[in-house]
Amino acid sequence: MIERREELLTGDAPIIPLEDEVAANIRKKLEVYQKEKELLYAAFFVCGYYTNSNGEQKRLCSPLVYYSAEIEQREDFFYLSVKPDSRKINYPLVNLLTETGANDQLYDHLHDRLPHDLIPFDKIAGIIELCNTFFHQVDAQLLYGYPDNLSLTEVKKVISGLKRSKKGDLKLVPASMLGVVPKSSNTRGVLNELKEMITSQEYSIPLQHMLDENPVISSASHNYSKGRIPVILSEAQQVILKSGAEHPMTMIVGPPGTGKSYTIGALAVEHMSRGESVLIASRTDEAVDVIISKVAGQLGIDRCVIRGGRKRRYLTPLMRFLKTLLTRANKLKYLMDEFGMTGRMDEIQLSERIKELEEELRLLDDNTRVLEDHFILEVENEMRWGDYLSKKREGLWHWLKTEYLDLRNKYQTPVWALSEKLGKADAQKIDQTLELIKLKYVYQILQVVKHNWNEIKVFREGLGLASDTETLKLFSTIDFNAILKAFPIWAVKMADVKDVLPFKKEMFDVVIIDEATQCDIASCLPLMQRAKRVVFAGDPSQLRHVSFLSTELQNIFREKHGLGDINPEHLNYRGKSILDLVMSKLQSGEQIAMLDEHFRSVEPIIEFSNQHFYDNNLHIMTSRPDHQPDSLVVEFCKGKREKRGYNEKEAKLIIERVRKLIDDEVSLEAGIATSIGILSPFRGQVDYLGDLLVEAFSIGEIEKHQLRVGTAYSFQGEERDIMHLSFTVDKNTHHSAFIHLNKEDVFNVSITRARQRQYLYLSIEPEELKKESLFSQYIQSINEKRLREKTEKIEQHDRFLEEVSEALAQEGIEEMWPNYQVAGMSMDLLLKKDNKYIGIDLIGYPGEYEAAYGVERYRILHRAGIQVFPLPYSDWHFERQETLKVLFGFILK
Repeated sequence: MIERREELLTGDAPIIPLEDEVAANIRKKLEVYQKEKELLYAAFFVCGYYTNSNGEQKRLCSPLVYYSAEIEQREDFFYLSVKPDSRKINYPLVNLLTETGANDQLYDHLHDRLPHDLIPFDKIAGIIELCNTFFHQVDAQLLYGYPDNLSLTEVKKVISGLKRSKKGDLKLVPASMLGVVPKSSNTRGVLNELKEMITSQEYSIPLQHMLDENPVISSASHNYSKGRIPVILSEAQQVILKSGAEHPMTMIVGPPGTGKSYTIGALAVEHMSRGESVLIASRTDEAVDVIISKVAGQLGIDRCVIRGGRKRRYLTPLMRFLKTLLTRANKLKYLMDEFGMTGRMDEIQLSERIKELEEELRLLDDNTRVLEDHFILEVENEMRWGDYLSKKREGLWHWLKTEYLDLRNKYQTPVWALSEKLGKADAQKIDQTLELIKLKYVYQILQVVKHNWNEIKVFREGLGLASDTETLKLFSTIDFNAILKAFPIWAVKMADVKDVLPFKKEMFDVVIIDEATQCDIASCLPLMQRAKRVVFAGDPSQLRHVSFLSTELQNIFREKHGLGDINPEHLNYRGKSILDLVMSKLQSGEQIAMLDEHFRSVEPIIEFSNQHFYDNNLHIMTSRPDHQPDSLVVEFCKGKREKRGYNEKEAKLIIERVRKLIDDEVSLEAGIATSIGILSPFRGQVDYLGDLLVEAFSIGEIEKHQLRVGTAYSFQGEERDIMHLSFTVDKNTHHSAFIHLNKEDVFNVSITRARQRQYLYLSIEPEELKKESLFSQYIQSINEKRLREKTEKIEQHDRFLEEVSEALAQEGIEEMWPNYQVAGMSMDLLLKKDNKYIGIDLIGYPGEYEAAYGVERYRILHRAGIQVFPLPYSDWHFERQETLKVLFGFILK
């Protein structure tokens, strides 16, 4: 309770002091429950009693309005502030107060007549008038005491007095409360945009394809010319880029840790390189920030990205950038400096340099193709020569042929040299592509500022306004296409899109909807209306959105709107995510691709999910032979699940283990300290652990280690160095808990959040589990893997491999693993030197290791952090010492 005169909502004070203990406790809770809870400042409470649907009398103390709030620390003191433009009406309360049920007209009246931001005293009469008009049972006379807030004791007296009064009498009192509450999604903005779509009945191309029961089969655009991006992509990623440019709808299937955000960043950059505009929308601020970091990492700049929403750390530098653009005389020099470009040039020279780079890259593409063809030809030769040289032969003809091969070997370009040239060509291509994209973007900005200076000025003015409503009004007066030329990539949390961007059909060339598995169908329709093409990214094997809309009510709505002939599954709001609907509407295999390179977890952590949910299609790019021990740790706690759903023994063991790690890393800085997550499938255990965390750890420790606790829903899209999984159940737990635990999506998300190590806390013996359950299979797979690792020994029967291994050992290379699986392929020989992994591709000697990987596989391994040295048997046979010298140079560079 804010038991003092109201100063924040009246505007008398932008901040008010907060007690240290209260502030610290709130900040810890917000950190621990970062994705689940938020801080709200609620005001004007309706108090009394009401009768619920079961005929029971319930106490009521609920705010009419609420605001997003923030706590900040200045020196040694804590202060509280609210965001005036975040004011929201408590619509569930409005529904409760309206006997016949609230209607759109009432919502509109409240929206228009209640103050949109701060509430000074002169607005109180209007609020009282609203109550008298619409809520006859509510006495609002106490509001005349505003801005003096009632204390908690006074509020309780009001409620107690109403219990003895007439049934249904309520009072609206001046009171303010600060609360950490579960996050809610504001759907009113989505509803308004859906109504506008119904009125206009003009739908974007992607919407037509998705909503039409019998869509015309789309043919891909034939004028697509691939844009350039400064990264090397996998085959699946290249398919996604092509489809995203050609088809109305594209689907990215992104299993855990497969670089979905990286791919979205590459997709955005590729569209930008072709002069197109991109909107990226995701459910959470964290996911949006990750994608922005990927774009910035690929380009080295983030000026091309507008971060929508209330992220002041993005807005402030953007405002400075726009101001300089509008006022600086030599704009080209400023932009070159801003983007880290060397050299001085005028606009004509800039245009000429762009043309030069385009021609240089075209020639580099041609040269790369020649090198690739040369590499393939030499490998074919090495296969034949290796086969010949491996066999013992006698006679003059054999001697002559061997001499000929020796001579050819001396004068040909070695395969490793061709591989090195290809690697340098790839690196050069990346550098020149990056320069080209930056220069083209500089040129694009210059043209916009030259021809649309006023639009940029008004755009900056709009960004500086406190009210989103006023910002959108100003944006509607300008040519937004010019703004999208200057700032082609926009990244916004889905809930904020309506407050940031005009609602205009097909205003973006492509809209990318991230975390689409967790998005309901209705919320995505306004986003799709803004797009010429849409790319959906998600994973059908992970969690969907949560909805409590009944099937019966869905059927009533469907009949009411004359949709009885439509496939009910296409309109299943509760059971289907937008990703499910899109999957059913795709018309070609070209429109979907699964990312299959896993970069997050060490192999033992992801192995079970790869087998059970992804049919072993994931290539584990993190697989290393010395990362295996202790990455999965099983603790049998012999705990008990209490009636309230928590398991004390498991929780306390987790807290002890986390405390030890934090104490061990007390001298480490935040950037390199181990990040920690705690997950339980059950809310009771999560809440119990959360309370223990807040008591046991300081806010500094929580922030330093990114310490979070939550259910699988809280951790979807998140990852930590170490995860603690509290399964909570015991042998006496009701079977419904096991049903929830063994849901495929819940289980898959739960066990795939850790990068390096995962602790599993069990209070039930494996033999007490149903053998066919996921839980049982998971524990059994861990035990089987440990047994297999103890008994497995790799037999070496390849002479070439044995000779190379022996030579490397003589030179001090101690860590070597033959025939090791990495990135979905078997590496002939993997070695480790100075914390660097090197792969050796043995070529030509007949047997298991005879074939070469090829250029594309070398690129895949490079993405996995492994440099590959192709070693032909002919070089080993004729010039062993020289070959070893080159090989060691490669290892040590």
